[in-house]
Amino acid sequence: MGARITLAFVAVLALALTLAGGVSLYLVRHAAADDTRRLVLQQTYDLAHREQAIYRNDKDASRIIAAALPLVASVAGIKQAAIVTTSAKGTFVSAVPKLDFSPRSLDCRALSEGLATSGIDRGLAFAAVPLISAAGVHLSFLLARTVSTSGASVWYFVLAGGISLLVAAAAAAVISRRVARRVVAAAGAAERIAGGDFSTRLEAGSHDYAELATLSTSLNQMAEHLEDLRDLDRQFLLSVSHDLRTPLTSIRGYAEAIAEGVTPDTAQAASIVVTEAVRLERLIGDLLDLARLGAHQFSLHTGRFDAGRVVAEAADALRYEFDAAGVGLQVSAIEGAFVEADPDRLAQVVTNLVENALKFAASGVAVSCELGRSAVTVAVSDDGPGIDPADLGHVFERHFSSSRFPARAAGSGLGLAIVAELVAAMHGGLEVTSPAAPGHGTCITVSLNRAD
Repeated sequence: MGARITLAFVAVLALALTLAGGVSLYLVRHAAADDTRRLVLQQTYDLAHREQAIYRNDKDASRIIAAALPLVASVAGIKQAAIVTTSAKGTFVSAVPKLDFSPRSLDCRALSEGLATSGIDRGLAFAAVPLISAAGVHLSFLLARTVSTSGASVWYFVLAGGISLLVAAAAAAVISRRVARRVVAAAGAAERIAGGDFSTRLEAGSHDYAELATLSTSLNQMAEHLEDLRDLDRQFLLSVSHDLRTPLTSIRGYAEAIAEGVTPDTAQAASIVVTEAVRLERLIGDLLDLARLGAHQFSLHTGRFDAGRVVAEAADALRYEFDAAGVGLQVSAIEGAFVEADPDRLAQVVTNLVENALKFAASGVAVSCELGRSAVTVAVSDDGPGIDPADLGHVFERHFSSSRFPARAAGSGLGLAIVAELVAAMHGGLEVTSPAAPGHGTCITVSLNRAD
């Protein structure tokens, strides 16, 4: 893996150096060519001025030409020197002059108008400056010289690129080994975690890159979370198994007593069997609800309804259980608190909260439904021992088991997890406050958006 990373680094750098070198070489040569053009243009101007001075002292054009060419030939670096004759129409007089570059590159019309011209063609920089004009004929000085670009510049680029590639390969080898080592370790750890070894942990190096350190931390957190979930699953299964075994044991015992005719009160025994069967049915129903909620396969039938009426009816339906337990139930639900939600699911939420409060209440449970500025709040409070501060953030987790002990059996023990899922599905809020009173009590509040 390290070799592949190194090769990728070197390939990318080689491509970048080639592109940068090619562009740089083109720009250098273009700049050199333009500098040469400027130089030859300046030289041509200088020579033209000298010859014009000679012309002012001697009106014989033939002497001008005879004196000019030897002078031009003596200038160092000149590739070609010539006198160009053009007509007033911007064409060559008589034959096209023999030049080392294409005559088409020469702007004869500009020369006929008394303007200097310059350019680059076939590796030559040339310039022509008007000298004299007579009888519609224009004589101009023309100089050409080779563009001064050093051939060694290409090798300089090749040498610099080669050195850069060697340095980059060495650096890439070191970096790739560090990256590959940590990635391979992370892959091995992920494979062990996938195999069920949730105790696997990666040690973060002091010189690790930030991204690799984040990868190690994330894998460690995942393994820790999976390990916690496995422990919670075991605890959850043990708890559910106990909850299932208790009513089944009662049902079996009383059913055998009825069948053998040894129970003194058959009706009472049958009533206990029915009660335990109902309890077992509710537990299985809650487990199915949790499975559906987790798989998002439950349905919501939302509509506008009076939440106060639903809350009051759901709480009042449990008065028999409160009377049997000797616990008071106070219901205060305002009418006209309309919400947009599922009335059946809200009733299920209230039932689960009230049953949970009954498990821990010392003498009473209070249920209220109030209308706020932007939400309807449903609160269920008890006067029990309260919740340990360390447990407050976990009371709605489906696998959580509180450290407090219930005063009585009520519900299935899964109600709060179902409440959290249902409230979230109805886009509501959920809050738990403990202690709700000085030293004791718990209050769980559900908030739903008002329909109006």
